[in-house]
Amino acid sequence: MIKEIENYCSNLLSTSKCKELPFHNLIHTQEVVQNVAYIAAAMGINKANKDILLIAAWFHDTGFSKKYRGHEDESKNIAIKYLSKLGAKDELIKSVCLCIDATKMPQNPTIPLAKILCDADIFHVSTPHFYYRKILLRREWEVYCNMNMTDKEWHELNLEFLKSHNFKSNYGKNVLEKGKQENIKKVQQILAYYDRSTISYELSIP
Repeated sequence: MIKEIENYCSNLLSTSKCKELPFHNLIHTQEVVQNVAYIAAAMGINKANKDILLIAAWFHDTGFSKKYRGHEDESKNIAIKYLSKLGAKDELIKSVCLCIDATKMPQNPTIPLAKILCDADIFHVSTPHFYYRKILLRREWEVYCNMNMTDKEWHELNLEFLKSHNFKSNYGKNVLEKGKQENIKKVQQILAYYDRSTISYELSIP
């Protein structure tokens, strides 16, 4: 079943509106799937629960093929329709939908498994890869959300997000949090540069 789902979601993400998204595209979904597998292995998650997480990871952003805002509900509908077609049990479908629903910002997992998908979805904030990924997200928001801001405003927004975000799983809290704290320090350093530049400019004015 996992392979069929991978093929279906990969095709949907690479042929629909999703292929035009700088951030929420097939590459992001593939990364989330890899992150799920990595966290599940580190936490000793059994195969049945790992499969639920992998399925949810593949489907979690497919709703972008229908609409941008509120895509999670569309992702759930797509998952329900396809999983029902495959003959999946109702309990599995329910768990998948709860995991997908939890990725809506602000993240709010209601079952333990959903905590892992939440952390897998936001895994990049704990790595140096964060700085490349946020460039793509900024471009996506400019085009699809009409969010235009200065570089300093963008860094301030990222700092606010990093400080307010909390990892959900034990792995996230014990391992990923360390990398996130490093990224917080780096963003603070970037903002400090803007502050120094402003002071220097003001001092140079006669």
